[in-house]
Amino acid sequence: MKFLLKLIDISHIKRIPFRQDINGLRAVAVLAVVFYHADIELFKGGWLGVDIFFVISGYLISNIIISELNEGTFTFKNFYLRRVRRILPALFSTLLFTIPFSYILLTPKAMEEYINSLIPSVFFYSNYHFMNLDFYTAESTKVMPLLHTWSLAIEEQYYILFPLLAYLLYKYFKKYFIFLIGFIAVGSIYINSLSQSLDKFYKLEYRIWELLLGVLVMVLSNNFKINHLEKVGLPLMLYPLFYYDKYSVNDIEPKLIVLIGISLIIFSNKNDSYLTKLLSFKVLSIIGLSSYSIYLLHQPLFAFSRLSYTGRLLFLRDEEKYLLVILIIIFGYFSYIFIEKRNLKELSYKLILFSTSLIILFSLGSIFDNGYSSRYSDTNSQLKKYYLPEQRAGIDESRCEETLFDYEYFCNISYDPVNKNLIIIGDSHLQTLSSELIKDDELAEYNIFISLFQGCPFVLSLENNKSRANCAKSKKTEEFESIVSSGDTIIIYGGRFPWYFKGDSFETNLGTIGDDIEPGGRDLLAGIEENIRFLINNSIKLIIIYPIPELGYFPLEPYLYKFYDLNEEITYDVRYWKEYSKEVNNTLDGLIDNEIVKIDPEEIFCNSLFFNSCTSSFNGNFYYYDDDHLTRDGARLVVNEIFDLVDF
Repeated sequence: MKFLLKLIDISHIKRIPFRQDINGLRAVAVLAVVFYHADIELFKGGWLGVDIFFVISGYLISNIIISELNEGTFTFKNFYLRRVRRILPALFSTLLFTIPFSYILLTPKAMEEYINSLIPSVFFYSNYHFMNLDFYTAESTKVMPLLHTWSLAIEEQYYILFPLLAYLLYKYFKKYFIFLIGFIAVGSIYINSLSQSLDKFYKLEYRIWELLLGVLVMVLSNNFKINHLEKVGLPLMLYPLFYYDKYSVNDIEPKLIVLIGISLIIFSNKNDSYLTKLLSFKVLSIIGLSSYSIYLLHQPLFAFSRLSYTGRLLFLRDEEKYLLVILIIIFGYFSYIFIEKRNLKELSYKLILFSTSLIILFSLGSIFDNGYSSRYSDTNSQLKKYYLPEQRAGIDESRCEETLFDYEYFCNISYDPVNKNLIIIGDSHLQTLSSELIKDDELAEYNIFISLFQGCPFVLSLENNKSRANCAKSKKTEEFESIVSSGDTIIIYGGRFPWYFKGDSFETNLGTIGDDIEPGGRDLLAGIEENIRFLINNSIKLIIIYPIPELGYFPLEPYLYKFYDLNEEITYDVRYWKEYSKEVNNTLDGLIDNEIVKIDPEEIFCNSLFFNSCTSSFNGNFYYYDDDHLTRDGARLVVNEIFDLVDF
């Protein structure tokens, strides 16, 4: 019993002196993150570096608070002021650094998204901002300058809440401090196991166990030691960094392994161990000291580099990736020396006030100027219309009537019992197409129903579809069947099926846009076939829209940045697309029925006009507004094909 009481006793905890091994572990963590975001395949689990940071932060911050409580010197004012002077100058200088580059490089849509992330980054709620962002329609995460601030927001939320928790537990439940901290940590792990939502990646309640694990390690390591556990901890920490990939980012297993590993290292390691000597290597020591600034700078530098390199048209080559990593480390070190380390009170407050004022003014300017669209000269006026929201717009929901069905799942534009039905089913690839289609007078005598879900393959049999967390709401089988069977019905059906099937981004010699998901594989193909058989049996005509050819690059930026003249075409060999889409297209090709009309956009955008090369534009008219979605001009070409082949 005495041993247990000694084990959990916090009354003798003193301030821990600088530990070179923890500084080296910071270096390992930040390098893992930087290499991961550089798309260096070896570090495919490098995202776990953020989790390592959380444990280290929990360890160090709890030691500061509890040691001061023991000494009677702790005050909330002093703690928060130290955090402000430690964290905000480097953060605000980074935010200021991103403003001019964003102004130069970001398109109006990307600028609006950047502006929307600036204020949350200032006030430490960017984790909730990015949690609620629709990444399917937003700019690629690889070119979001402030995406990484989600983790800083979680840490700052912890820094705000934990001192109050620690103070109350210390004052009223001191003997049970470690038990209560452990209880909260276990509860956080438990709710992780209950949820499959992508939201848990961004929420403090799902991450707090990692920070509190650092608290537990700090208390236990203060009261007793077991030698040589770092020899077990090091491989446990390193293994997940190389083994797991982005598909495991929401799983608890890799986090448990890597964090048990670092906990054993911190708990057991000594100043004279071989590991400490290794982690004290001069370069690692510098990187560890600069790790906060390196982390702050790495995402904007990667984003701006990708943006400036021929308008995101080409990959960053390996040598360019490593050069960027070196530059990020150098800039991070300078930021540490000249901003973090100076820690001048007057300078800190002036920088924070100036930065906040400038950010607010810059944000207001963007609002009044639609993402600073006036930046572009008259020579680019032809491009401007393709950045307007209506180029991406689907059906205006205000036109949906509740006369027949709940339009949370089906939007019915009009309804008259004597009319035939036209149902459009799919994902965002049919969004502008549907809005263009219903303009035509030929459809005036139809009841038009539309069911489109962004990033969701409408496949009724896939009840546990893993492609997107929100896809479950589109599986309203009974409602769907009642609409289909309610009268003479023509159905239009399509989607981004090759992507759902493969799970990875479309890649060509021109580039690739990262937007990977868990692949649906053969289950998806079987579900599509089952859907189509059901649709054939319950309609007078089925129009299948084959997958829209993807690009692998953003089509507008190379012209916007004047790497290309408006009348020049950017093309890639159609064989890239044929290889990517062949499984899905073979499945659709094998479906034979007199009531099926097949519309293949590949014949429009890759073959008939462009001689076996796929393109995004022709004579200054753009058919795509991003790497895989059609503009209204592009959708109109497909709609014209539908009316040529179908007698409504």
